Amino acid sequence: MKKFAIMLLGVIFVVLLSGSVESVSADHLLPGEGVFKNENDVNIASSIDSKYQIHLHVIVRNAQNQLVGVSQAVWGYYIPHQITDQIFDEMSGKREIVTVDKMKYEKIQNAFYDIGVQEFPFKTSYQDIRITWYLGFDENIDGHGSKRLPIFQAALSPVSLAEDDILTFHWTFLRVMN
Repeated sequence: MKKFAIMLLGVIFVVLLSGSVESVSADHLLPGEGVFKNENDVNIASSIDSKYQIHLHVIVRNAQNQLVGVSQAVWGYYIPHQITDQIFDEMSGKREIVTVDKMKYEKIQNAFYDIGVQEFPFKTSYQDIRITWYLGFDENIDGHGSKRLPIFQAALSPVSLAEDDILTFHWTFLRVMN
């Protein structure tokens, strides 16, 4: 289970898509908005007032299974590119059609359980006091090689973590239906 969890984790997790790796052009060299804004950084857009809604709920428990903390985000970021739609279409998880405020959405829910804190390569940052989690997907990008793309991201308030803590992630994605 631990090795399986490691495979699912980028900084959070890597989800392997149907055994195929799609090629995406290195469109940061071309005019217009692409996957990359420069050689190493991806373009991201806020999910507020966009076709995507991103929700993340993180539960932290200690080794004795006692609740340590809960944090959630009700919006996030995504890469504004066709690859995001392609990955959304291929994602696993519980799918359903929902209506919110007279808008129809396709909804996907994924949960990742019992992820050990030691699985994450945490870095200390003094620039802000939030933790950004992302759902990453490995893609082969022309001009960049194989990269883990943070397709969906969510920033949460920090939760105190100890080495033996266990994390549970509940991601919910909504995409406006045409």
